[in-house]
Amino acid sequence: MPAGLLWADAVDGAPSATPALVEDEIVRPRDAHPAGWRGLVRRIRGAHGTDVRLWDARVERCRQPAPGGRRIAVLSRKGGVGKTTAALMIGHTLAAVREDRVLAIDGNPDAGTLGHRVRRQTTATVADALDAVGALHGYPDVRRLTSQAPSRLEVLASPEDPHASRAMSGQDYQRIMDELHRHYPVLLCDTGTGILDDATQGILAAVDQVVLVTGPAMDSARASAATLDWLDGNGHAGLVADAVVVVNAIDVPSRVDMDRLVGHFDGRARAVHVVPHDRHLEVGAITDPDQLSAASQTAWLDVAASVADAFAHPTPRDARGGSQ
Repeated sequence: MPAGLLWADAVDGAPSATPALVEDEIVRPRDAHPAGWRGLVRRIRGAHGTDVRLWDARVERCRQPAPGGRRIAVLSRKGGVGKTTAALMIGHTLAAVREDRVLAIDGNPDAGTLGHRVRRQTTATVADALDAVGALHGYPDVRRLTSQAPSRLEVLASPEDPHASRAMSGQDYQRIMDELHRHYPVLLCDTGTGILDDATQGILAAVDQVVLVTGPAMDSARASAATLDWLDGNGHAGLVADAVVVVNAIDVPSRVDMDRLVGHFDGRARAVHVVPHDRHLEVGAITDPDQLSAASQTAWLDVAASVADAFAHPTPRDARGGSQ
């Protein structure tokens, strides 16, 4: 199936062997809310008495200039902790309030799911983007490869076939980022859980900063701490010093001392945020930021603001002489 056609019950031209999972048949309809960020601010003001001046200050932090552009890798060595959700929500938030373009790339070599979290407008994937490197002469050419959410976030999906994504190297992802960075000043890359995978290694070598996502359980926290250790010892100390850590809370009581868990990462990363559990995000379907609770919306705005706080910082990419 050629790139640019609407999604159908086929993958790479082959008919589906089993009935497709149709989201509208499985996921209950959303409640109606005022559309856009103005409606979001009204709901927060009414529900929680949030200081609108503080809200606006966070929005202004998200709007900070990104000289030379910015590339952000979203990492986790343990699945199921909300890494893809974090990439998506940071992207939605920045895209909704910034004047420039924001793109989220699925860099998971194991057929990632980022592309299914927005309504698909194309069957094109990172594999098509790689084939198009050098032939994308303007934004309209690039736009045919992406799906755009109402927030203005654009997403470049991973191939459905894990063999196709596994065939892509770290250098391939670097070439894609170099090409697309010409059109998107802010790039987020949702990585796989294997930090030693060639794809992830290539992405880490080409980004300016990282967001590390963990759950509140000990196994997840240990894996995240070990990720920082590995980065620190393998030429990425600058990424660790400027890292933002996101702790995705769960919907059940936990015996983990959250303050101590946050304190551990607070001593190593630039910022640490605990994001509350949200029923809308747990569905793993198309995500509408307006459907989140006021507490979740505020928390993700805090995360995005912390990410944007580093946009003017020197980066490892600067030390390498920049990129295209």
